[in-house]
Amino acid sequence: MVRVAPSFALLALPLLLTAQDDLRDRIEQQNGTEVRGRVIDPFARDEITVLQGGRRVRIARSTIATTDLVGDRIRRFFTKRLALRDSPKAQEFLIDQAVQDELPGLARLQALWVVLHDDEHEKAHRFLGHEKTRRGWLWPHDGKKLLLPALEEALAQRPMLLEGERFTLRCDAGLRTNVAALLDLERLGTAWLDRFGSELGLHEVLRPIAVDVRASSQGFSKWGLRPIPYYVPAPHGDVARTFYAGPAPIRPERLFFVGTHGLLYRTLIGDSASRDERARVCAWLEIGFGMLMEHSMNGPAGFAEPGEFQHEDLQALQALGRGYRLTHLLHLPMYASFYLQDDTETATNWAAATMFVAWLVDPANPEKTREPFLQFVREALGERKGDSSSRFDKAMGKPVEALDEPWRKWLAKTAGY
Repeated sequence: MVRVAPSFALLALPLLLTAQDDLRDRIEQQNGTEVRGRVIDPFARDEITVLQGGRRVRIARSTIATTDLVGDRIRRFFTKRLALRDSPKAQEFLIDQAVQDELPGLARLQALWVVLHDDEHEKAHRFLGHEKTRRGWLWPHDGKKLLLPALEEALAQRPMLLEGERFTLRCDAGLRTNVAALLDLERLGTAWLDRFGSELGLHEVLRPIAVDVRASSQGFSKWGLRPIPYYVPAPHGDVARTFYAGPAPIRPERLFFVGTHGLLYRTLIGDSASRDERARVCAWLEIGFGMLMEHSMNGPAGFAEPGEFQHEDLQALQALGRGYRLTHLLHLPMYASFYLQDDTETATNWAAATMFVAWLVDPANPEKTREPFLQFVREALGERKGDSSSRFDKAMGKPVEALDEPWRKWLAKTAGY
C-alpha cells in the first residue's frame, strides 16, 4: 500500500459535508470537461444527475468517459480492509488511504479502530485530536478531555455521535463495539447497493442514516410488548433504533435489519408522507428486505461481509404456520402485525415476510420470480404505490395464490421436511 503525506490535514475538513460543500464525485466527459458534485442516481441508464450545491446537472451516459465516485472508493476501502485484516500495520495505512480517497468519515472510524485496539498508536491518536499526558491519552468529549475509561463512563449521560459516510451512530456505551458496528453498517451500504442497485435503480445515500444504539433494552424506546429494533422514517423521526442484548454481545440487535430499513428509505422510497411513525409504504416488503440482509451479512464484528442467506431452517419452520396464506401477508400493517404482540402469529408474520422475499429474489428460483418481483418493488416502494395485491398479481403475471404452493414446497424443503 502506498503511504501518503501526513494525514492531519483532514482534521480541517468537516465530517458531514453539506450538499453545497460536497463535490467529491468526479465525472470526466469525452470532451475533456470535468464535472464535480455528488451523483444522485449512479445506476441510471440514460443520464445521471449530479448535485452541485442547490442545482442539479444532468449528464447523458453517452457523453461520459470515466467516473470516480465516492461509492466506488468506499467499496475499494472495504475490499482492502478485509484483505489486510490480520495486519495491524496495514490497518494503520488504511487511515491514509481513506484520507487520500476523500472519505473523512471512514478515516476517523479507522483511526478509532486502530487506537481502540492499540492504545500506544500515537499517529492515530494525534489524528483524532487526542492529547498525550503522563496519565495516558485524553479524548475530547462534551467540552472535556477524558481518559478512555472516564469517557466510557461519561457516555451513559452524554452519548457520542460516531460519523461514517452513509451512516451515523449514536452510542451511550461500548465505544469499541460501536465503532465496529458503524464499520459494519458502512459495509452493509455497499452490499445493498451492489446487490440491488442496478435492478431497483437505487439512489446514493447523500444524507447519512442515523442509528441510535442503546447499551441495553432498558434504555430502549420500544414498540409493543417486547423490545424489537425498528426504523422511523422522516418526517416522524428519521432514525433507526436498536440496542445490545445478552451478557457479551458482539453487535447490536438486528443491526443490519434496521440499517437496511434506513437504506430502503434513502435509496428507494424517499421521505415518507405517512400519517404517523408506525405507518409504512408496504410493511411486508420492508420487513422482508431488512431480514434478508440481516441474515446475509456474515463475519466478525467490524469485518462484516455479504454471504449466503443464513438461518433458513428456523425461519422456514415458523413460516409454515397452519393455515397461513400469502394473501394474508400482503396487507399486514407494520405495527399491529409485526411489533404489537409477542406471540406465535407475530413470529410467523416475521418469518413469512422474510422467507417470501428471500424466495422471490432468489435467482435460482424455478418460478423465475426475481425480475417481475423487483419490478413490483420499484412500483410499490419506489413509486410508493403500496401493498396492492392486484398490482402484485399484474407484475408477477399470475395471482399471488398461484405462488402459495411452490413457496410452501420450498419452505418444507428448506426446513428439512
